Amino acid sequence: MSGGSLPPPDHNPLKYFAMKFLYADKTLDWFKGLKKNGIKVKKMRPPLVFDAQLRLSKERDIGRGVFVDLPKREVRVRKWSGKRGETIVLPLGDKAVKWILARVKEGGGLTLATVWIGASRRNSVMKLYVTLVFRREVAPMEVKRLLVVDFNALHNGLSWAVVEERRIVTKGILRPNVSKIAHMQKVASKLDSVCAKKDKACDGAMAAKSRVWRLLRSWEDEAAKKLAHSALQYRAAIVADAPFDQSIKELKEGGYTSEKKIMLNFGRLRRRIRGMAEWYGMPYREERLYSTICPRCGRKMEELPNRRVRCACGFEANRDEVPFHWAIKRFSELTSFSSIVMA
Repeated sequence: MSGGSLPPPDHNPLKYFAMKFLYADKTLDWFKGLKKNGIKVKKMRPPLVFDAQLRLSKERDIGRGVFVDLPKREVRVRKWSGKRGETIVLPLGDKAVKWILARVKEGGGLTLATVWIGASRRNSVMKLYVTLVFRREVAPMEVKRLLVVDFNALHNGLSWAVVEERRIVTKGILRPNVSKIAHMQKVASKLDSVCAKKDKACDGAMAAKSRVWRLLRSWEDEAAKKLAHSALQYRAAIVADAPFDQSIKELKEGGYTSEKKIMLNFGRLRRRIRGMAEWYGMPYREERLYSTICPRCGRKMEELPNRRVRCACGFEANRDEVPFHWAIKRFSELTSFSSIVMA
């Protein structure tokens, strides 16, 4: 969830929080030089962490750093004691209230909140953002199957399947609205080209780019939900076949157009799926499964048109479904890690 726009931090308590954010940013400057799998960490936004309380009806305010008041539909971020003039108040929208009530219904409790300042994706206005962290206790799932997710460039779709030791139980493809995203990218590109001459075009370009981001984010949330619910339905552990960061970097630096590069950004989707798995108590692991190596004989397969592959031994399939066959072959191994309890 996030709050609304705020005026420039030229008075307390906004000035106080701005100073704290700057201090946190300086203390994390060293972290920006670190590398993860050979890729530099960029655009750090160090948050401030607060203890938090949720009021659902008439619970007493115990003075924690962030107070979420559902009856009043507001979030209070406090400088220290919560006195008048030392608190930032943000409104709670319908979507945020619905999300909070859903977490409570599932048995979750508010444990902490993080707060940071960042630029809006719609325009250059700086905003104050609040993230609420819920936690709940769950019993380990008794696993009977695997739900395998094959990450590809998103315009090719996110392929998934539920597998048992000898067969594919069900499968599907989740794909964002590629044509709508492409249209908004063209709009943004056209407005960018005249941005230097017309200020309104700059605002329009930023709004179009924000629309693309929101379309992808909404799809990622829905895709993660569908996969989590399927895993619950079939009592399946989730195995994500995700390419290495270095291979994604090479693709971005290769022949991909700037419009298509956004379809390679599935890091947030991976985190959402992993987070859903943790929330519902489903085991999760990331494992590299082959898409061009034959699961029957181990030979390198010939690549055919329309994303199909064929082996000299007779095996043929869509390349996005080959990882499912590898998961069947390695079923015992993939279900043997300690966090899984087999039924």
